[in-house]
Amino acid sequence: MSILFRPRALRAALAALALSASLTGCLSAKFYVDPALPKVVQQDVKAPAAPKPVQLLSEFRTKGNANARATAELRPRAQAVASASGLFAQVSETAVPGGAQLRVMIDNVPVTQNAAAKGFGTGLTLGLAGTSVTDGYNATISYTANGKTTETQVKHALHATIGNKAGPAGLTPMSAQDASHQMMDQIVWNGLKQLSEQHAFDAE
Repeated sequence: MSILFRPRALRAALAALALSASLTGCLSAKFYVDPALPKVVQQDVKAPAAPKPVQLLSEFRTKGNANARATAELRPRAQAVASASGLFAQVSETAVPGGAQLRVMIDNVPVTQNAAAKGFGTGLTLGLAGTSVTDGYNATISYTANGKTTETQVKHALHATIGNKAGPAGLTPMSAQDASHQMMDQIVWNGLKQLSEQHAFDAE
């Protein structure tokens, strides 16, 4: 499986699975976006009467450490959501007049313990003993304008199954990239809604 973005816990499970590949052949992974986070669309976000331009700063971390490859995946997702929200006159990667900044930081933290051992066990049983792993995502989203910073926290999760393991009830399996993109989009939408509810974008 070749993807640009892979959750930390799943990486551990797949790495262990690779050790037993000569016994098992190829086993595929299926991904599921956790349903706990509310779905937010543009109509749910209250735009200011006079939107201002904003500079977008984004960073993806893995267990607290900068992850440049995942950051490259996050940046266009965050920019697309910020632009579609109607909260800003312009979303730029460089400084804007007035100096307003929107910061999006997502940290991937493992939830499933012993993911490597689970992946190895799945391989040795030819996939009959399927594995499920969960990765958590802790996001900090903040908006700074006129010397004032408003910040909010958003938590999300992705689930994955390998081998003969049923996915979470009621959830549709997705590719790793589609699941990670949906997760990122939902985090940014929810963060912007929360900031809007805190009146972060109201004119001063």
